[in-house]
Amino acid sequence: MSKSVEEIARETGFSVTTVRLVIYGQSEKYRISAATTRRIEDYIALHGYSINHAARSLKLKRSESIGFVVPDLANPFFAGLVAALEMLCRKRNLLLLTVASHEDPDLEIRAVSNLLARGVDGLVIAPCQRATRLQAKLDKASVPVVLLDRDYSPSLYPTVLSDNYQSGLELAGIMLSESGGRCHFLCGHARSPSIKDRIRGFLAACETRQIKAGKGLIRREPEDSALAGSKMMQRLIDSRQRPPQAFMCSSLLVLEGALQQIKFQIGRIDSAILIGTFDDHAMLDLLPNRVLSIKQNVAALAGRVFERLLEADAPTGRSAPRDIVASALIKRNF
Repeated sequence: MSKSVEEIARETGFSVTTVRLVIYGQSEKYRISAATTRRIEDYIALHGYSINHAARSLKLKRSESIGFVVPDLANPFFAGLVAALEMLCRKRNLLLLTVASHEDPDLEIRAVSNLLARGVDGLVIAPCQRATRLQAKLDKASVPVVLLDRDYSPSLYPTVLSDNYQSGLELAGIMLSESGGRCHFLCGHARSPSIKDRIRGFLAACETRQIKAGKGLIRREPEDSALAGSKMMQRLIDSRQRPPQAFMCSSLLVLEGALQQIKFQIGRIDSAILIGTFDDHAMLDLLPNRVLSIKQNVAALAGRVFERLLEADAPTGRSAPRDIVASALIKRNF
């Protein structure tokens, strides 16, 4: 069983201060003899030692934790990011504290305030508003801040996001080509910067193919949820008296609701329907349909976020770095 610093001091006969200096590699600086250093190091090699994190946090004024504010933990993409960041934190003996904002600006401000009150050493935020509302709190706390997934430009802090525009262009290009230009786009939380970029990609693909009614192919709902997907699909079926032969969704949650609505109104999901979606999940393998999905590189996103956190304090009041991580297009049953 690992020993505490106090136990090591008591059992080796040295002071707690001496033991701490040896543990933190300060023997030479404070002229601790080689014999003393060796005796303490040999004892630790045999028994190990454990850190009292609460006491160390008070001493160093650090919590050894990172705060992560996400919009919705039910979203598989954000759940994957939590897992990836947690793994990176664990490797460095850091604790990841995760709070959901539920796309509510006031809840987001409260979440940030609570995390800062707990003394986190850094903050990662997938924001639902511009960082200017958070700036006073963040600047006062003086901790590194990295924004993730949503690019509310101009950004006061480093921002890491997927290539949403390019992904939207690529996905829509294939969907429109395969459907003869008759692909509908169901968008939840359409005001989010990431969804706006996906819409821009869709419209650019329509323009390239000289589809003048591109905007009319887009359906919007204010929230990203299965219910939003269900509502949009219901309106689409009601207006056409049948499901669309091709449609794409802004997220897996929207796709879930859209498929549920087809099953509810029609009784089955026609295997001839061409389906496209942002984000990827193994459950898509179970559909007999042709499915195109955009798989965001969660590991690369989390890694870049962590690199930004470990850099010098995030710059404020001037142009901040913006990292774009490439996504992959996955084809099923083609």
